[in-house]
Amino acid sequence: MKLNNILTAVLLLLTVLSSCSNKDYFEDSGTHDPRFNGNIMEYLDSKAQRPEDPFDTLVQIIRYAGMEDMLKNEKVTFFAPPDPTFEKALFNLNMNLYVQGKDTIQSYKDVKPEVYRRLLSQYIIKGDYGLTDFRQVDTTAKYAFGGQIYQTYNEDEALNVGVVFHDLKNGDATIKYGGPRQLLVSFVPDFTNPTQGWISTFVASSNIQPNNGRVHVLNYRNHIFGYMGTRFTRLAMELGIDYHTK
Repeated sequence: MKLNNILTAVLLLLTVLSSCSNKDYFEDSGTHDPRFNGNIMEYLDSKAQRPEDPFDTLVQIIRYAGMEDMLKNEKVTFFAPPDPTFEKALFNLNMNLYVQGKDTIQSYKDVKPEVYRRLLSQYIIKGDYGLTDFRQVDTTAKYAFGGQIYQTYNEDEALNVGVVFHDLKNGDATIKYGGPRQLLVSFVPDFTNPTQGWISTFVASSNIQPNNGRVHVLNYRNHIFGYMGTRFTRLAMELGIDYHTK
C-alpha cells in the first residue's frame, strides 16, 4: 500500500470517528425507547437506516458471518459493537499488513466470514439479561464485587458482566456507590484465571428489548472489535485474506 493510501486511510478513520463523536445515544448509560416490536435483527436493521445510529456496518457483517437467523430466532443478549469499532479493527489489520509488506484489504469482505463469526460470538450470551439481572462489579475490589462470568455464545470464551455503581458527588462529600449505574462488559482471556487480564468496555445504552432478548450498545470510544486489535488481526491473517473479493 503506498504512503498516500495510508494517509487516506488515516483521514478516513478520523472522519468516521469524528462524525460519530457527538452522538449522545452512544455516550450516556440510559435507554431510548427500550421496547421494540420485533426481533434483535429487525431492531438492528431499523437503526442501520438512521445516520445517527452507526449500525450499518454491523448488520452487513452479521449477515456476512451467517449469524442473521440466530439473532432473529434465538433468545440471546447481544452487547452490540457499533460501526467505529469495526473501522478501528480493519484499520489496524491494514497497518499490520502494510508493515509486513503485504497487500492491504479494500473491503471487510476480504476477511473471511469465520473471523467475524468467531469474534461476534464473543459479544453474545444465551438468555435475556437486563441491567438489573447482573451483579455489581468494582474492578478495584473484585473480591467483594466481582460481577459474574458468562460463557459466550460459542461456549469456549468467557465474559464478565457486571454493574458499576458510580460514586455520587454531593458538594464536598462523595457517596460511595451512590451514583448512576452502568454495565461493564469484560472479555476474560483465561477461563482458569477469571479475575485477571480483563479487557473492559462500558455499555453506552442498555436494556433495549426486542422480543427475543436484549441489546446493550457498547461505547465505541475505547473499544475495538475483537476486544483487542491484535486478536482481529491475528485471526484474519491466520485464516487467510481473500484479496480477490469485491
